[in-house]
Parts: sequence; structure tokens; C-alpha cells
Amino acid sequence: MPLLEPDSAALRPATDTAPAADRVPPELAEGTPQPLRGDLERLLGAEQVLWRVTDLVKYASDASPYRFLPQVVVTARTVEDVAAVLAYAHGHGRNVVFRAAGTSLNGQAQGEDILVDVRRHWSGVEVLDGGARARVRPGTTVVRANAALARHGHVLGPDPASAIAATLGGVVANNASGMTAGTTRNSYRTAASMTVVLPSGTVVDTAAPDADERLAREEPELVAGLLALREEIVADTELCARVRAKHRLKNTNGYRLDAFLDGDTPVRILRGLLVGSQGTLGFLAEIVFDALPLHRHTSAGLLFFPSLAAAAAAVPRFNEAGALAVELMDGNTLRASVSVAGVPADWAGLPAGTTALLVEFRTPDDEARRAAERAAEALLEELELVAPVASVTNTFTSDPGVISGYWKARKAFVTAVGGARPAGTTLITEDFAVPPERLSEACEALLELQERHGFDAAVAGHAAHGNLHFLLAFDAAKGEDVARYAAFMDEFCTLTVERFDGSLKAEHATGRNIAPFLELEWGERATTLMWRIKELIDPAGVLAPRVMLDRDPRAHLRGLKSIPEVEAEADPCIECGFCEPVCPSRDLTTTPRQRIVLRREMMRQPGRSLVGENLLADYGYEAVDTCAGDSTCKIACPVGIDTGALMKDF
Repeated sequence: MPLLEPDSAALRPATDTAPAADRVPPELAEGTPQPLRGDLERLLGAEQVLWRVTDLVKYASDASPYRFLPQVVVTARTVEDVAAVLAYAHGHGRNVVFRAAGTSLNGQAQGEDILVDVRRHWSGVEVLDGGARARVRPGTTVVRANAALARHGHVLGPDPASAIAATLGGVVANNASGMTAGTTRNSYRTAASMTVVLPSGTVVDTAAPDADERLAREEPELVAGLLALREEIVADTELCARVRAKHRLKNTNGYRLDAFLDGDTPVRILRGLLVGSQGTLGFLAEIVFDALPLHRHTSAGLLFFPSLAAAAAAVPRFNEAGALAVELMDGNTLRASVSVAGVPADWAGLPAGTTALLVEFRTPDDEARRAAERAAEALLEELELVAPVASVTNTFTSDPGVISGYWKARKAFVTAVGGARPAGTTLITEDFAVPPERLSEACEALLELQERHGFDAAVAGHAAHGNLHFLLAFDAAKGEDVARYAAFMDEFCTLTVERFDGSLKAEHATGRNIAPFLELEWGERATTLMWRIKELIDPAGVLAPRVMLDRDPRAHLRGLKSIPEVEAEADPCIECGFCEPVCPSRDLTTTPRQRIVLRREMMRQPGRSLVGENLLADYGYEAVDTCAGDSTCKIACPVGIDTGALMKDF
């Protein structure tokens, strides 16, 4: 029995509350049906099969606006476990999705059949060659890997904003980049080799000297197919030129067709294809990265310009001066950020057109840092800057406390919008890229489009690479809100492709939201090749169906999750998962995100439903008793939710 039994009456939905359309159906009230549950328990052992309705709900949400309920969750411990699950799926006509941190923003970590947890038993990093390389397991967070490398003066190239929680299997699978990675430091360029379990169960170590020979013996049809595709693509000069042009920008939409141009053997082609494949071509059991020098001497400036156009015009000049990061925040973002602790309150009075750039230089020594500062300060004298409020300095500093404050202001974009959105609305985080010289034009077009469709208009992003981010909040339970979102997406995608020839996904990967628009960006020829790649490597369609390739033009509207109102403290939760790595009970019962996800499912249910009662019966131990109550989750949470305090209230 729970030691601290929560008040059941307080946790049940009101009897007159209408159940949500996307609630867990009654037939799953008792969890995973037979024979699926029994088959997997015999295959892996009962302790590795999570089958209760509580387990299924915990894994049904990730950082995306989507929600898909798995039929069962298994915790794989070894490569052999993964191969066994894939063999079972092949033999029984089932499909498999891999999930580690669940920080993907477009539903890549969600499945509707067998979901395989590859976070819990898959962490670890081995520093190689004095820090020049690192061997990592896919459940290792970016922060943990960088902590191991830092003592050797090195760092990984990819640096997503979710580094505290994002694991490197997902980073490589989505080719996530971040503020500094651009197109030269991302996983495609720095993942030197990997060990992969193919959908057939074949294990390939791309670094093995005899990897091509072994692959030819074990997968002759795959090898022949990859070489035939390469010959076909290389012979199409127009397509080759298009592929190269598309990847001059940050682009994570679809498979990397340039893998056939950069790789001259089947294994090298396969290595390139797996980066950004979003779990649809194989399981990354291990990755070896080429690490980069960690330049510890930093100088940064937060610079304010009178207009978007003036800020955008300055971006290439800072790029030329050697800045590693140039981050943009439009006026709406700056004014909204005052709700975040530490952001100057006088930003609320900034004129509408004001735009800020956060510019950072990283250098190997103090002399180089001072030289960078001198060059940057000289550049400032040639730019049109404004200082409309007392908190603006428009200068460069090496003070780590001040620089940390600058980055807090930049990262307040998600915090401010996500935390202030109306209760009951879900949050969509999107990103795209345009040629950097058209940055200002793209910002203005996006802001106008957001406003016209009734969304809060704000934009921020990695200006150095023409990579912009925006957020949308709407109620997925309301048909009119979904229709408004659909109309926005149709127009946004057309605008990005036809007006700017941009990337519909710069660093978040295709996912469910952009899958219907893949052909709009790439055209019929390239999209057909991507389907052929999937059919060649995964002919049975076992892995991650509909995550990246989907012929349904309305697929992005399927599975949008409702956000029923729960306790006021938890309502702002955007289900990002940043809280999970710091939670002491994450491998015992539930994480802060999962505690809130379970509460939301209770409120989706009709009063006294069997699903709701079963969730409630588990909640005392799963959520309340086993919460450490230390509130470290609040520190990691972008919107400052103290789930520990909430559990103590229960």
C-alpha cells in the first residue's frame, strides 16, 4: 500500500467533465493485451516488459505536440535484445520505435505498437586518443559526454539547446545541431563511425576493417541496392547539384542523399544515411565522434538594433569576424522575455522594431580573446545600434556571469512563450532555414504569417546559419484551432519553399509534422529515392512507420495531443523532458514529466472509468511515494515547475 496515499477524490475528474477524444480507450485499461505481453516476456524476461496502462501512458508523450499510445514498452539491455525484438516484429507483422530521452520535437520518439526504451541501460562514454575522439552509447546525454571530454580540452560538435536531456542516439538520428554546429560541426560531419542494428537484425560496425566484406556476406541484396542507387544518383548531374545546394543550408528534412556522393562503399554510404534517419533505418548502438577543440576563452556581446533589417545586415559581418554563435531575438521575443527571472524588466518598453543579436567568440587563449574583442568593438563603431533602456550596454565582455545572463535571455524564448501560453493548449516548436542573406525578409514574412493566422508572433534563432525558430500554441481539442494550425502550416511550408528555397527542417528533423511536406521541398525525383532507400533497408516496414515518410497529406494533424487542465502548478508543462536527467526516481518509477503526463490522462478520462481508476491506483506509489521531493526538477525545467512540491501537496 502507498505510504502517502493521495486524496483520490481530489485527483479524479469531475463527473460532469466530458472525456477527451484522445483518451486511452477502455480496451487498454488492463494494459498490454495477450499474446503480445506473454510473447515478449518469454523473449526478454518479465522484468524487461512494461505492460500496465500506467507504463503505456508514461511513454505516450514526448516533447512534441503529438501523442501516440504504445501497445507495450520493452527495456532493451543489449544489442541481442534489440535484435530479438526486431526478429519478433518481423515474424509477427509488428513495428518498432526506439525511444531514449524523448526530447524530439516532432514525435520521432513515439510509436503505436512496440516501443523500445534505449535510455535506461545505454549510457556511457569512453574518451579516446587523448580526447580527440569519444565512443558514446546512445543513452548518454550531450552534457555528460562533454563533461568527460572537457578535462581533455575537447567538446562534441553538436550542441542542441536540449543538451542537458538530449541523448546522443537521438542527436545523431535527428542530426540535431544547435547554436554553433551549423553544417560543419553537426553529426553528419563529426560522427566518424557507428555500430548499428539493421531492421533485419544484422549488426554492422562501420569502423571494422572488414565491414564491407561482412556486410556483403550477410546482406548481399542491401549491398547491391546501395551501390545501384549510388550509380543512379551520381549519373544524375542535375540531382547531384540540387542535393549539394540543399545541404549548403542546415537541412534535416528527409534522408541524406549526399551520403551517396560522399561515400564510395556500401558501409560508408550506410553511415551517412543513418545520420538524420530518425530511427527509420536502424538502431544506433554506439557512436564514435571526432571531437573538436574546446576553446575556453569566451567573449560575448548582447547588441540591440533599431530594426530586423539592421540586425540581419550585421550578421555576415560577425560571421566574417570569426564569431562562433550569432543568435537573433526579435522585439516580440525580447518584450515577452521579461516574465523570466533575471531578464531586465525595462525590456518591456522596447520599441516594436528593436532586434537583438547575441554574438559570442570562443578562442584558444586569452590573447586571441582580446584580439577578437578588439575586432568586434571596432565593428560596433560601424553599426547602427540603439540603447533605449538602461540595461543595454552594446559592448563585449568576458565576464562569465554576464555571458550566462545573456544566454538566459536568449533561451527565455521557449520559457516565456511556453510558460505563458493559455492553459489547455499544446506547444509546437518549429524551425526552418533560409539563405542567411534573406534572414530579415524571412523574419518579417514569418511574423506577418503568424499574426494573420492568430498566433503570437515571435521569432528567434541561429542567425549565423539563417536558421529561425518559432512557437505555436493552440488547443488540439478544438476543431477550429486545428484548422487554423493546418492553414498556417500549408502557407508556411509553401512560403519557405517557393519564396526562399529554404529548408523546412533545419535541425529538428522531418518528424510527423513535416512528413506530408517532404515532396514539396525535395520534389518527386528525390522523394521517390528516399522511399526506395527505406524499402531497401527496411523492406518489411518494421521501423518507425509514418515518422518521416507518409503519403497522407493530413498526416501532421493526426495524433495531436489535447492538454487537459490539471493542477495550476503543472499546467505550464510543455512535456520537454528537461527535468528527467536530474530526477532521482527516473529509473525506479516515474519522472516529473511522467507524473504530469499521468495526471493529464486521468483528466482525459470520464469519471470512474476503469482506465482512470487503474492509473489512480498506481499513482500513490509510482508518483507520490517515490518522488524525492528535492525540487531539482524545478531548476532544470524551462518553465520552472516544481513537481516535487506538487507531489508533497498530494
